[in-house]
Amino acid sequence: MADSLQESHAELSTSRSRILAAADQARRRIERDLHDGTQQRLVSLVLELRAAQNAVPVDQPELRARVARLTETLPAALDELRELSRGIHPAILSEGGLPPALRALARRTLLPVELDVDVPRRLPEPVEVAAYYVVSEALANTTKHAFASSVRISAHARDDALRLSVHDDGVGGAVAGRGSGLVGLTDRVEALGGTLTLDSPSGHGTTLEARLPLG
Repeated sequence: MADSLQESHAELSTSRSRILAAADQARRRIERDLHDGTQQRLVSLVLELRAAQNAVPVDQPELRARVARLTETLPAALDELRELSRGIHPAILSEGGLPPALRALARRTLLPVELDVDVPRRLPEPVEVAAYYVVSEALANTTKHAFASSVRISAHARDDALRLSVHDDGVGGAVAGRGSGLVGLTDRVEALGGTLTLDSPSGHGTTLEARLPLG
């Protein structure tokens, strides 16, 4: 019975990993289609609108104003699409790996972020993706709920595992599973054989730690 239970557990773990990999491949494909298709067409349309704006005669101010409004609105829609695309699957992660992806997250965060990243090589793709979303979710929660003044991100890759830590100096009191998105992250991390822990004593900040095996 023990052997059967162990075998069932191994099959379940393998199945979860396959589902996770398939979902990530689909997200990456959608991001690539948006980038190479829709985004490029919108960029071309923005350029054409600007040319049209310059070609409108000065004695037609109403038409010039309408074209100007379109020229101003379309870049905002393009920025929104790019942000959506990053949320589906960040291209910078596929192209450059975890360190530049974490730096990009830090730049987009409204709080001061201290980075301590020691990842000298490309990691397995599922590990990079999981690490990216752990940090992204932690930063989003800190910005929304922690009332923090700073955040520290640590990512160290050793022979056996990647160890992540995101710490803020906010109010603490965070609880996994209360709308924080950590439940889904826990499933993702555990599907890779890793662990995710949350330490958030009230009044003493929040620390989210993950260990992701590299085997």
